[in-house]
Amino acid sequence: IFNNTSLYFFVFLAIFTIDRHHRYEATTNPDLGPFESDVAKYYSYLPNLFYCSSDEIAQNFSNNKTTIGMAIMYSPAFLAGQIIAEQTGQERNGYSEPYQWAIRWESILICFAALIFCRKSLLFFFRDTVVLISLSCILFGTNLFYYTYSNGEMPHCYLFFLYSAFIFISLQLILKKKYRNVLWLGLIGGMITLIRPTDALIFLFPLLFKTNTIKELKNRVVTFLKHPYYLSFSLILFLIPLVVQMLLWKKYSGHYIFYSYNNERFFFNDPQIINFLFSFRKGWLVYTPIMFFSLIGIILSKKYLKDYFVFLIIFTISNIYILSCWWDWAFGGSFGCRALIQSYAVLIFPFALFISWCFKFFEKRKVIKFIFRILLITILFLLIRLNLFQTWQYKYLIIHWSGMNEKYYKYVFL
Repeated sequence: IFNNTSLYFFVFLAIFTIDRHHRYEATTNPDLGPFESDVAKYYSYLPNLFYCSSDEIAQNFSNNKTTIGMAIMYSPAFLAGQIIAEQTGQERNGYSEPYQWAIRWESILICFAALIFCRKSLLFFFRDTVVLISLSCILFGTNLFYYTYSNGEMPHCYLFFLYSAFIFISLQLILKKKYRNVLWLGLIGGMITLIRPTDALIFLFPLLFKTNTIKELKNRVVTFLKHPYYLSFSLILFLIPLVVQMLLWKKYSGHYIFYSYNNERFFFNDPQIINFLFSFRKGWLVYTPIMFFSLIGIILSKKYLKDYFVFLIIFTISNIYILSCWWDWAFGGSFGCRALIQSYAVLIFPFALFISWCFKFFEKRKVIKFIFRILLITILFLLIRLNLFQTWQYKYLIIHWSGMNEKYYKYVFL
């Protein structure tokens, strides 16, 4: 019965979701539901397509800086909302209650699917108990929880899913020699790039996993080039979502390449790394302290998970540097550092390594080993409780969406 311990995590997750998901919803306008702020922009392409005239679509497009990537991800929920609205006689306008219900549940189910992919990938390297703890901590101990149950319609949970699928498919490609998986990597990678171009960094994974030297990297590239048929079709699949976006840009802006963010840009000569990681405004490790253990795991991977080490170092440093160079390094209104949430699909591996390493500590001294494990589990539990409590605080604006500082953080802490 304990051979598949991590599967019980999903049983608990289903019960938890059915019983408590509504307690964390952060909707401020019942009429709009989740279709507020950035989500409204991402989603607007769908109701525009079905319910607006050509002139209205053109006007709405010119005022929307987002790409169609998230609208594509929302489309199953939109269609489900259409069917439910038709069957129940409710208004079919893209925003009524059936659409709100459908997209909210799609976002939660997307997170479930992402965690399933994470589990499958982790089991290549870790035993089931470690996987169970890692999945629990990544969901309940980080702001992934908020961006699943409270504001799951934002891109981060969806990108977390795409990342997780991309990594699992890459592992099958490299470890099991399933070269046709390159096709899936092209399509998934294209969607990731369309939604958030900086997340194209995930393409480093199939290149750098199990490549610790320049020679091994060259061999990896040569191996891929030996399958030109799969590579060619993978490139086509990668380009499909990008070409669709380019055609829309051409139709409504007159240019195939169009930068819709106006003056918003990166300042690569002025990275705000310290603020990005440690600021009381939005610092990643201030609001998600459990991820300190993942950073320790990256260091441990040099000895205990060598296949990942080069990728983890290059990906993590590059990702933090690039994101900290954005003009608004705090990324607007958010609970903690939301820009790194999709990266948890990568960082869950060093986190699991840290847990595994701790479990092997004092292996020959049973009493000390037992005490050490109890201490570890207690610390993880307290960090999870902290995250859930601060999620509640954020929902009720005790933690402000943008205006936090050290003095106010200490005032409202716990």
